[in-house]
Amino acid sequence: MTDNGEKDMKVLVTGGGGFVGTNVIRRLVSEGLSVTGTYHKGLPRFPVDGAAYVQADLTQKEDCRRVMEGMDAVILTAAFVAGAQGMLARPMGLVTDTVIMDLRILEAAYESGVKKCVYISSGMVYPFSKEPLTEDQGYIGDPFEKYFTGGWSRRFIEVVCRMYAEKLKAMDITVLRIDNLYGPCDKFERAKSHVMASLIRKAVERMDPFEVWGDGKDYKDFIYIEDLAEGIVLALKKAGGYNVYNLATGRNVTINDALKIILKCADYEDARIVYNADMPTMIPYKVLSVEKARRELGFEAKTSLEEGIRKTMAWYRAHPAAD
Repeated sequence: MTDNGEKDMKVLVTGGGGFVGTNVIRRLVSEGLSVTGTYHKGLPRFPVDGAAYVQADLTQKEDCRRVMEGMDAVILTAAFVAGAQGMLARPMGLVTDTVIMDLRILEAAYESGVKKCVYISSGMVYPFSKEPLTEDQGYIGDPFEKYFTGGWSRRFIEVVCRMYAEKLKAMDITVLRIDNLYGPCDKFERAKSHVMASLIRKAVERMDPFEVWGDGKDYKDFIYIEDLAEGIVLALKKAGGYNVYNLATGRNVTINDALKIILKCADYEDARIVYNADMPTMIPYKVLSVEKARRELGFEAKTSLEEGIRKTMAWYRAHPAAD
């Protein structure tokens, strides 16, 4: 896919039934591309009209080869994901499941002659810092302690991507480090949701008292999923060779700041808020620099936090969680 509007590229999106995968597929289909998404067990919750879907166990070599046949590009969004509670309960899930999938997918892409890959990595690779984190800081020291397993697994796959792209010169691979997503098609189930989805659900359901994990003072850089999907497509269009980019807003807010907007949007500003210090929280401060993505890809997160929260809340009201 290039800036001249080429439409005949066949794109595989792994994890096509997931939060990121669904939104990426929707964006690719809107641009007229031929898109196939993979799913593991259950059918995609929110299939996109115009896309094809195929079942596959991406830890299995033959399944990866089968779905990769005839593809020109692949976007790797399949991963083991969990909120703070899930990450602490099953930390090696971020290693074993995800690493095996990524290695198999990259191997199949290489063997099938795929020319372009986009790997969705994570801001978990970074160490703790009070300054905006740039792409060249991804391997300084260890990741933040609670992200140790997930951060190192992402670092490892990033290096494997570099092997294929730079050392073997087999295909162009772009690594995108992302963080704190929210928006339509997110997981709102209590055991699986991230912080934004969890708070939006509590506000819509008018939880009383309204429980917030930790003290609400942790800083997050929240990016709306449609902005992220645009950044992923820009990387697919424009990047060549091996590149690493942060995709974020470049701005951060405290959980309490986000909560004020959420309660305003839900017309629940009189909520009785209680803080639960016994529940797990993650890194207290992180913001990703987006200067490189802005300069080289023309990426800019356009959706304000309030606009994104309003859109997400409206979507959740139409698709409430079942648990």
